[in-house]
Amino acid sequence: MDLCNYDATAVENGKLALEELRNPNNDFDLLLLDLAMPEMDGFELLTIMQGDQRLKDLPVIVMSANES
Repeated sequence: MDLCNYDATAVENGKLALEELRNPNNDFDLLLLDLAMPEMDGFELLTIMQGDQRLKDLPVIVMSANES
């Protein structure tokens, strides 16, 4: 059911997230990012995104289950 008229793409780690973000067939409007991910954490992904002309202006919502 698509009540809000949006699609979501979920991946298991930061490395896969970067691959999806850089895929020229994808056009994302927003990234919901967990800071604690395997392979590549959210901080590293954000740093890479800031240096990428296509991704640097993509809105990001950052979250973490880490209590600190």
